Amino acid sequence: MAKTCVIIGLGGHARNSWLKAVRKHPDWELVGIVDTDTELLENVPNIAGLSEDQAYISIEDAIKYGQKPDMAIVATPIYTHHVLVKDCMDNGINVICEKNMATNINQGRQMVQMAIDHPELCTALGTQYRFFRPNFTAHKYLQGPDNQIGELCFVRAHESFNWGGIREGWRRWLQDLNLEDQAVHFIDLIRYVSGMDVVQVKADVFIPNFSDWQGSSTTLAHFALARPEDYRHRRKWVWVEYYSDWQRRGEPDFFWEFSGDRGRFVIDTKFGGLHLWLYTDPQGTKWEEDFYPSDNDVAGTGKGYDGQMVILEQMSRGIDSKGKVQPDTNFKEAFKSFAVTMACLESSRTGRSVWVPDYWKDMPL
Repeated sequence: MAKTCVIIGLGGHARNSWLKAVRKHPDWELVGIVDTDTELLENVPNIAGLSEDQAYISIEDAIKYGQKPDMAIVATPIYTHHVLVKDCMDNGINVICEKNMATNINQGRQMVQMAIDHPELCTALGTQYRFFRPNFTAHKYLQGPDNQIGELCFVRAHESFNWGGIREGWRRWLQDLNLEDQAVHFIDLIRYVSGMDVVQVKADVFIPNFSDWQGSSTTLAHFALARPEDYRHRRKWVWVEYYSDWQRRGEPDFFWEFSGDRGRFVIDTKFGGLHLWLYTDPQGTKWEEDFYPSDNDVAGTGKGYDGQMVILEQMSRGIDSKGKVQPDTNFKEAFKSFAVTMACLESSRTGRSVWVPDYWKDMPL
């Protein structure tokens, strides 16, 4: 029997991605749409293929006049996430929340506390980039027995393109659009592939001098990565050069390079797989090139899923376990990626490096 799901917020992202994913995954049945736009709700039959009486203005109405769903997908503006997630979890509903987690660090901490208070419920953040095949392949390669590049030491991560038209709708009100919205995908990917946490951030967040935006589009940052046991061992840190931009002029700049002591690889973001440079002398002055193909069994689901389909699969299995097995992007894990976006803003505004673990030092993550 399929598990039931409602989508809260029927904006472009919900229509173009989550709606399609839910329809495609055999474990899930869409039973309602929640939105405060009553004109939009009138079009639910055409947009979502549901009846008029499956459109609601609140999750409480969905429960009262329809049925209590097994899961809700919160795909509303970021500054509403923490309240809507609480509304769902207070009613015993498992939650997938779109990125970014929240608007500020305190809201994010509140969401983590909800997950701690409700261990029987599953939570997940919609950071599905880690589950795209080339990205998962990079994670599996670096963390597994196939690793030929050795101990990771340096990362260059560029994700920059021209998306000027995105400053529309609710995003017009975001003070730091790039970091508040999209950047968490890429920061989460750095953490996922490396298997480490970001412990120190030095960042500059700005509006390019040619731009008439009123919110920043560009982030330049240096991150330090470390495993929990090495947080205070600077000699063991891995350093990251990070560049993210939504107003890049000219060609896009997608570049993901992970360097180790015995080689390096670049993720092929277009065709998949990893391009390898394997050093043949101790100084790394000579090398051989190779290619490592993408792994189609993302996160070991055994079903050929990627992206949001993996999150839906993990949520389904988590619900079957009554919360004992949580999705990989559960709130406690996702908070560590979200916190980096907040650390970048703090660093840019103060001009100082930020020690990121302070954001969760009193939380059982």
